[in-house]
Amino acid sequence: MRISHHSSGVLEKLRLFLVILEEGSLRRAAERLRISQSAITRQIQLLEHDLGGRVLERTSAGVRPTSGGHALAAQARVLVADYDSTMAQVRRLVRGENELLRIGYVASAVEQYLGPALSVLRRSHPKVKVKMLDLTPGEQIIALRQGEIDLGLTGSGVDVLSRDFYTHKIASVPSLVALPLGHRLAAHKQISISQLKNESFVAAPDEVVPGYSQKIIQFCRTFGKFRPRFVSIGKPSSLAESLTLAANEDVISLNPAYISHLSLPNVVLIPIADRGATWDLFVVWQRGKTAGALRALLDGLMRDGLAAGGQAQMRQEKTPGKRQKDLPTEKSKQKS
Repeated sequence: MRISHHSSGVLEKLRLFLVILEEGSLRRAAERLRISQSAITRQIQLLEHDLGGRVLERTSAGVRPTSGGHALAAQARVLVADYDSTMAQVRRLVRGENELLRIGYVASAVEQYLGPALSVLRRSHPKVKVKMLDLTPGEQIIALRQGEIDLGLTGSGVDVLSRDFYTHKIASVPSLVALPLGHRLAAHKQISISQLKNESFVAAPDEVVPGYSQKIIQFCRTFGKFRPRFVSIGKPSSLAESLTLAANEDVISLNPAYISHLSLPNVVLIPIADRGATWDLFVVWQRGKTAGALRALLDGLMRDGLAAGGQAQMRQEKTPGKRQKDLPTEKSKQKS
């Protein structure tokens, strides 16, 4: 088979091309990669020479892909991910290492969704090592993009992640509201979002929980016919800290029902009566070969996730507002 003199650097050119698309500018791509813009231009020219056509076109704002560039991007992401996955697996085998699965997760959802699937994985793949990383949704996005985790369990940022990674919804769960213990509605068994019209809601930074504030706006407009008033409480290190700080400031928050196991001082968690106010939980994983232990874990999550979501719905319908008194001592049980 005849190999082009450019073939040894094809993967590097594809990686560079994908970075340019992410940045939308040759200059920003050069700054990110810490190389000269002329070097980037030369590599793209070589790539276009190999392909026999243009893959980028200049605009007033920077660059954008041509129709051929869009097609190349879709295939390049898979090709680069396949290569990286294969090389990582072979390196582990050459070094005599056991397979390692690196999992990012929001701690509030682990017990109900990830725990059962991991138990099955340990029985079916006893030699697999699992590294668990308690990360916010924003941190998971960064870790996935940098190849630091193989799989993430998150309820936020999927619109962004689905462009570059495989995603699958494993559950849809109802909402609950976190109120200060002395709140006027704290004794209710259920609360409608319309009853929260005059409340102040926690604002979550997009870099920590992407899309959270937009979702609260959607809930309030759809089910309460009002626009919520947001209050910033800084950047707490965990969900538990966020809810506790909010309660101290007489600020409320809407959350998915899978946080109901959290124990927090001076906070009461009450189910939301509006059935359409639901949150989706997703599993996200690297494109490329999905086999072995990762495949087994995904199968377990997809099989058990919807069943767990249904059980959460039933528990919320039967369980009145839960008063929280004791704060967990383990950080892994606090952070979301």
